[in-house]
Amino acid sequence: MQLPSRKDLKPYAQEDVRRSKIELFATLTSMLAACVLAALLSGPLAYLVAVLAGLAATRLFVLLHDHVHGAFLRKPRWAKLVFWWVGLLLVTPLSVWRQSHTYHHRRTGLYRSAQIGSFPVWTVQRWRRASLLEKSAYRCIRHPANAALGLFTVFAIGMVLSPLLRRPKAHWDAAACLMLHGSVLTLALTSGAFLPWCRALLIPLGLAAFIGSVLFYVQHNFPGVAYQKQRARRGEPAPLNCTSHLQCPNWAHSWLANIGYHTIHHHHEAIPFYRLPEVWRDFPEFQQSPRVAPTPWALKACYALALWDDGQQRMLTWQELSRL
Repeated sequence: MQLPSRKDLKPYAQEDVRRSKIELFATLTSMLAACVLAALLSGPLAYLVAVLAGLAATRLFVLLHDHVHGAFLRKPRWAKLVFWWVGLLLVTPLSVWRQSHTYHHRRTGLYRSAQIGSFPVWTVQRWRRASLLEKSAYRCIRHPANAALGLFTVFAIGMVLSPLLRRPKAHWDAAACLMLHGSVLTLALTSGAFLPWCRALLIPLGLAAFIGSVLFYVQHNFPGVAYQKQRARRGEPAPLNCTSHLQCPNWAHSWLANIGYHTIHHHHEAIPFYRLPEVWRDFPEFQQSPRVAPTPWALKACYALALWDDGQQRMLTWQELSRL
């Protein structure tokens, strides 16, 4: 299917700066207010507010994601400073996210490049060559438990510790992230405020990391996904069947800052999130995107996928792999 070109979509990449400011202010203040309330309150209500803080943190992460792409408050200097601190708060140092996510966008749908900035995708041949330890690590990374522990595995280790150890000079903001959260945790422990710290930071960030990890996984790992070894032409955008569209109500799309319109986002990453529904409406070609519903059985089908089979040109499930 012929998708619209980036030139066709260029008019939609124009940002409404006033609306962007309102979106950032509403999301950021909602999250901070909920975090403070969760720390000050007690009982079941405090934990309910902590969950709301986690939902706001999820949306704030998507705004940070759009900012790095240049789709959201790209020019204001104050916005760069705000999002630098937001990156530290959300355990997502901007230098790390910018490098890994840019790599991911340029190589979406290429299984040989899925090891960086994405969940790895092995071929059957790669699996047969791997050691037992490598196979175990691969299964752990693609297991739903990895998303459940995403704050520690995907973010604290994958987005902070590992990049810092590899390139400390390039990712000094990862060290700043460790210092920030380490200092807050130390203060909470020494002042007897461990439970308020859990409600104000651990639960919200843990929930946001879980939701973000699951969404990122199912956007590129779903029944019917197609991978390539390389693009037919250099610079060619990823085909439609490399990414999925999140099939959910409009209110859920709004809460997630429209990150569910992922096929359009990958086709033109500079479109502000609040204009993605316009593209969906005006270009029916995108409505042929593979869809994933956020239901337990749909998520189970996504996490059942194991390896790419070049011969059959499809993903095999773990159950099918056991028969090989």
